[in-house]
Amino acid sequence: MAQPSVENTSGLEDQALLIAGEIFNLINQYTDDSNVSKFFLSDEVANACYSLAAGFASVVYTPVLDPEETVDSALLSFQYALMTYGFNIYLKERSLRTNAAPYTMPMDTKTIKKAQKQTLDITSDGNLTSTPLSDKIILIIIENIEHQMDLGEFSVKKHRMNKGKFWDYTKLSLYWGYNFAGMLLEPKPVRAKKKKLH
Repeated sequence: MAQPSVENTSGLEDQALLIAGEIFNLINQYTDDSNVSKFFLSDEVANACYSLAAGFASVVYTPVLDPEETVDSALLSFQYALMTYGFNIYLKERSLRTNAAPYTMPMDTKTIKKAQKQTLDITSDGNLTSTPLSDKIILIIIENIEHQMDLGEFSVKKHRMNKGKFWDYTKLSLYWGYNFAGMLLEPKPVRAKKKKLH
């Protein structure tokens, strides 16, 4: 495979920065007279992400958090927000790829659960997919987290946070949200390459 030229890399970086900023700004944008930000997912889709985010959050600590501790942890909200961010990366990238073609977000539980299961299966197999653009956006987000967040915010009494697992699950949450969106909106999405997470 040919290496991208410096010009292409610069263009990809610019595009990634633009999309990362657009998604971040969705937090303060609302549809019509709604009081719910454009950033957030529908309740049906959000529930599929939230339960997995709880699982991710609990295993970052030693000993593992019990369900009550997980629900009260700041890390649960953080992991859920990352999955939502990953989902939004897919939506923005899809819009770019399809020239902003309209789509319908599935709302029925059966379709959502099927997409969730398929995404969990490819996660278990180490076959999450991505594109160079999504990789670049996710890298920007990870770098911002590294430079702007105090990991002490996620401390839980009588539990030690494993920083290696924290970073692994931070990245995994973003890629999981991205892949879940693809499974939900385009069951056989166009993907540029497979991304193995380790």
